[in-house]
Amino acid sequence: METELILSLGGLPPLSARGCVQELLPVEQGKMRRTINGELVFVGTPRSKYRSIIHCSDKTSLATDGLCPGAVVQVGCIQRLWQKVLPDMNNNPIRLERAAVEESVVAMDESQKMISVERLGVDQVRLKERRLPCFVSYRPWLSMRTVRYSLHTNEWGLKAGWRLELEEI
Repeated sequence: METELILSLGGLPPLSARGCVQELLPVEQGKMRRTINGELVFVGTPRSKYRSIIHCSDKTSLATDGLCPGAVVQVGCIQRLWQKVLPDMNNNPIRLERAAVEESVVAMDESQKMISVERLGVDQVRLKERRLPCFVSYRPWLSMRTVRYSLHTNEWGLKAGWRLELEEI
């Protein structure tokens, strides 16, 4: 397997996705403003949506069928998200912020000891043992729209590459 990246449109032909890099950036959904007293406040929605930039240089480019701007793409991310599990959460199921790619959920305590995880659904897990505080990590599934993509080739250097920009719906 060349990459953990999963795209529902287009595709990753052999030698197109070794060493992919993904960047997740929160999409601005509000503005910082100052009150009349000079206090900084956030005016907007506190929920995060992500913009993703994925790029790779390899021997060939990604398959672009269906990746036109505006197309909806399900992305199994390379970038992991982390959530802290606090002591007051007892043994309740932990709801992840996003749906997790199958087999990508892991948990560890603050001393880096792995904790077994039971998956209860696409966005819910339970720790098989409680060592709190601890952290849960997973690769998210994001429903995104294609913003743009670019392809590049270095003919004499026998290298090709691509860049894909997406925004979460």
